[in-house]
Amino acid sequence: YRMGRKVAVVTGANRGLGLELVKQLCSEFDGDIILTSRMTDKGQAALENLKLEGLRPRFHELDITQAASIRMFEDFIKSEYGGIDILINNAAVTYKKGELVPLFRQAQLSIETDFKGTVNVCRILLPHMRPHGRIVILTNGYIGKRKELGEKLQQELDIEKADLYKLITLTDEYMKAVKFGNHKNYGWPDSPSVTAKIFMTALARVLTRELAGDVRRNILINACCPGWMTSQGSAIYMDDDGTCQGVKPKSVEEAAKDVVWLATLPAGTKSPNGQLVRYRSTIPFE
Repeated sequence: YRMGRKVAVVTGANRGLGLELVKQLCSEFDGDIILTSRMTDKGQAALENLKLEGLRPRFHELDITQAASIRMFEDFIKSEYGGIDILINNAAVTYKKGELVPLFRQAQLSIETDFKGTVNVCRILLPHMRPHGRIVILTNGYIGKRKELGEKLQQELDIEKADLYKLITLTDEYMKAVKFGNHKNYGWPDSPSVTAKIFMTALARVLTRELAGDVRRNILINACCPGWMTSQGSAIYMDDDGTCQGVKPKSVEEAAKDVVWLATLPAGTKSPNGQLVRYRSTIPFE
């Protein structure tokens, strides 16, 4: 009975920005909204709270680090809807301020979840995107820029030429360098989170190029920086004066509006596509 119905999917949606995106899509988008989370109990609890507010999203478990979990979600989409209209890749690792996680473990988590998890979700679900589908990859446009890399790496990460294989190869090289403790000699950033965000931003451009021959379907894929927010993800970057790099954080509600705008661009819209977008404007990846 849902076959053919429009559907929007948000990953990592049991709290923070993800949860707010589900909430806003419930009123902005004419179709079903699927709240996904790797933890069923937390996802179900979030769902129940939204129901108390009179909203009616659906829940499905989705652990983006597990191929089997993504395949199960794919089967659910195929059997219930037959396709997807909106996919917002929001699931990512967040650390609490002052949390002491060894660097290699941080790198593993950031690359495996933020980057490779998102790659696998996009790879598996992209064939099911309907015409005029919209894919948004959440990133951080303040830190996820190419200038954070050493000169040689900047040349290697040429987003006008790189393919998915190149991105994955580079992240593997990064992991090896972190393991041996010499990543800085190779020009990699200090922070694994920064490294992951650079690749997340590049991913939108690379995936767009893979679809380049398929203009008929008008699928747009963009990386989106929601800006600094009053959320756990931004908290670790917050300075003592309450700003992040001199910028006053926005409320999660405000930030979510810009992401929803990008995810619901009307059919036939040609741009932005393959871009990094913040506050509804494209910003350079450099």
